[in-house]
Amino acid sequence: MGTSEGARDSSARIQIIVALIGLAGVIAAALIANWNGVFHRPAPAPAADSSPATQPAKKADRPVFSSGELMVRGNWHCDLDAGAETSTAGDFWWQQDTSVKRSLTPENGAVFSVVGVRAFDTLKFSELEHFSYSAKPIDGSDVKDENDIPKGAVVAYRTKQGRLGRLVIDSYGHDLTIRWVTYEK
Repeated sequence: MGTSEGARDSSARIQIIVALIGLAGVIAAALIANWNGVFHRPAPAPAADSSPATQPAKKADRPVFSSGELMVRGNWHCDLDAGAETSTAGDFWWQQDTSVKRSLTPENGAVFSVVGVRAFDTLKFSELEHFSYSAKPIDGSDVKDENDIPKGAVVAYRTKQGRLGRLVIDSYGHDLTIRWVTYEK
């Protein structure tokens, strides 16, 4: 009888060990499946000045009226609403005084503001609303110290039709190559 009782004790122990291993497996599987829920890391607390209540609402950029790349020949005009070189009646005249002296001359009520050399796409519509615009000619001469719009210079504008926009000087000389974006009113 001793052997049958010993076999029963051994069999019961094995069943308990197998049950405990199975239970550990089920717990491990549940833990892995819900890892983020069990070991949740709290989100960093927002800085006091970045809460929505203290931040002004961000103004979405306006829809674009016209945009692209354009070459304006010397002594021709440019309509930034239409995105076209014209022989007359543009927003500016690429005025050639001599072979090295030239200017971007606003016309027909359009006004401009030189922003300076910067990444073109970083200038947003909300910034355009705050520049001081002028109808004075902007020097684009070959004379280094006189040129206000070298390659890479960004210029903000208000067209003759009242739309705000931005352009960047890609190249200048007798011909002026620009990329522009004119926004809806």
